[in-house]
Amino acid sequence: MENQKLFDSNRLKRSLKRKAKAGNSTVKLLCRPGFPLYYMLRNLGWLKGERWWTSLSSRARRVNAIRMLGQRASLFKEVKSWRDNLPAAPESLPCTSQDLTVPEYCNKCGLCCEVASGMDDFPFPAQLPAGWKEFFGNGLGKGHRFCPFLWEDNSASGGLCSIYQLRSRPCRLFGPDECEFFWNSSEPGELSDGKKILKVARWLVQHSNWRQISPRVIG
Repeated sequence: MENQKLFDSNRLKRSLKRKAKAGNSTVKLLCRPGFPLYYMLRNLGWLKGERWWTSLSSRARRVNAIRMLGQRASLFKEVKSWRDNLPAAPESLPCTSQDLTVPEYCNKCGLCCEVASGMDDFPFPAQLPAGWKEFFGNGLGKGHRFCPFLWEDNSASGGLCSIYQLRSRPCRLFGPDECEFFWNSSEPGELSDGKKILKVARWLVQHSNWRQISPRVIG
């Protein structure tokens, strides 16, 4: 399953940095390597097909988009700090080398992670910060479509599980048949359409008040 080139958000992140020249530290956080801006745009694009979203006023949609970005920024900052403090040596982690290796059939498209919630059955729950199981099990709130721990990896043209070595058991059981099912659906082409992604990005850049974005308490 060859991965088609996913949308590269680096150019958009550079544009946002210019928007953040007034010193908005949260917007700068959205521009950091790894922040799932691409998946956030896919998320917002998907919401355009949901009745509760389309029934909102233009202002309400902008407010909700800002809220969701703030929530993502909050958790991204928390996970980034956690990752920076992980033991460097694999033998220091409560898992095997196999747990650290992405299977050959995975092309990092991120489709399997575009589920807002999952069964919070983790093999090493004590190694995860308090509350993360709840985020995984219930998602980040209304409107969020993808896993709280999905990041982007532009260097590999795909997604990145930010807690991969300690991921849940359901994620570990996800196999090639399930992967093929997702990849053969219509979503890869529809959600990776560069024109659609850019249209959402332009709406976000032109109509959002970036000074309003701040990390929000998730819940």
